[in-house]
Amino acid sequence: MRDSRFCVLIVDDDEEMIAVLKDQFKQRHIEVVATTDPTTVVNKLRNFSVKLMLLDLKMRKLSGFEVLEKIKESGLSMPPTIILTGYLPKYADKLKAHNIKLDDVVTKPFDFEVLENRISAKIGSEISPPDDGPDEDLYEKNHCRVAFVEDEPDLMEDLAAFFREKNYDVRCFGDGLEALEGLRKEAVDILFVDIKLPRMSGDELITELVKLPNPPYMIPLSADPIPDETRKKLEELNCSVCVQKPYSIDRLLDLVKNIAVSKGLLG
Repeated sequence: MRDSRFCVLIVDDDEEMIAVLKDQFKQRHIEVVATTDPTTVVNKLRNFSVKLMLLDLKMRKLSGFEVLEKIKESGLSMPPTIILTGYLPKYADKLKAHNIKLDDVVTKPFDFEVLENRISAKIGSEISPPDDGPDEDLYEKNHCRVAFVEDEPDLMEDLAAFFREKNYDVRCFGDGLEALEGLRKEAVDILFVDIKLPRMSGDELITELVKLPNPPYMIPLSADPIPDETRKKLEELNCSVCVQKPYSIDRLLDLVKNIAVSKGLLG
């Protein structure tokens, strides 16, 4: 069995989500094992000394609960710390049946600060602070197209300026209908969508965009707590990440950088 000071197992069939999470742990010098195939979890637990498992509840091959059952059936010990990700109200009864505490679940779509705080509360003393190494060379060959749907012109201009400094191809839309029309004509790779928009709400826009042949990776933005019904809808549309306002530009840049690298659009 391999050994490590601290090993995290990420189980999620969203490859971009895994890429972002892996980068967060890498900055803290933590070994990460990841899989998009939940049927491989038992084998990975046999081969790695896992101290924390991030387990998505909604996956195509097996649900998170089915993965937990497979681990029990295998006779292996559960990882010391398990944090589940998913739409909490949808799984309330199953969580109770599995004797899972509510503070072991991070509701999707989640803000990364929420996940980071939850992890720190569980294992914070063992996590080193992140490195701030330079990555300017990474942006010299930038083929990533980013779009913002935001009804505050000043904010949108500021966001566009920051991303253009990093050589991103940036597009901006002032409302949901304008974005839908524009993105049907010309695709982008990553899309930030404000939930509250005129003419068409952010979740309505996302509902339409997932029907495209090659939809972008979509990240909702919200100044207010996202209502449960909207969270449920976003989770069903495979929106894993959201960003709560006010946010730091650095956090948005890091998020986009990690997704772009996972798609082979940077470097």
